[in-house]
Amino acid sequence: MNLTLLGTGSAVPTGDRYQTGLVVEADSRSTPLLIDCGAGTLHRLAQAGFDITCFDTILLTHHHLDHVADLPSLLKARWLQDASTCTIVGPPDTREYLSGFLNIDQLLERLDVTVRENDLSQFTLCGFDIETCETIHSAAGFAYRIDGEFTFSGDTEASESVARFADGSSVLVHDCAYYDEEDTNHATPHELGQTLADVDIDELYLTHFYPDAAANADAMRRIVSEYVTATVHIPADLETIQIQSSE
Repeated sequence: MNLTLLGTGSAVPTGDRYQTGLVVEADSRSTPLLIDCGAGTLHRLAQAGFDITCFDTILLTHHHLDHVADLPSLLKARWLQDASTCTIVGPPDTREYLSGFLNIDQLLERLDVTVRENDLSQFTLCGFDIETCETIHSAAGFAYRIDGEFTFSGDTEASESVARFADGSSVLVHDCAYYDEEDTNHATPHELGQTLADVDIDELYLTHFYPDAAANADAMRRIVSEYVTATVHIPADLETIQIQSSE
């Protein structure tokens, strides 16, 4: 399995980190899976060498703008290249949210968009086995675990539930949005490190950086590393991670 981090930034620009988007692909799967589609995702897909017409399925963690802003642009670009069908899967109320958000350039009239609201703890998408865990954030959403090997936290506070959910993953990509600011919607390095201290994870990638976090990324990595046995990384946009199966 390969994971490409398209955007590692947040709602406030840093200059070199676009908003959240990532691609999961595997040789045995016919199509890759796009998770979230924040501002800049469309251009990052092109920069990473992906053919945007192959992304006919998009999985959303939640509905905040920095995770969905490029959905209209991506759908229109695909339509202009004769890719008129798309399936979007997200948390409850995704259908109502997108009925207004995608009412741009007559997209919903021009495209065949299927919206699925996920209320299952387990499901299959693009050939991947996906498990869900509710996050603690200002918007309802999910963390996702894919094929048992890769967990993406989405936006969330550091929580015991997400930590247990990720236990045993080869790779965890986790929100660590702020360096030292106390926040009730995202994780900070001390909080995240303490929560993951007894969790079995091989590689931990911090993401969703606000400017202060981006400026202190190395310090954040050191702080989290004091608590966890996992190797802690500060990824850049367009970084690709190879995830080896533990089987």
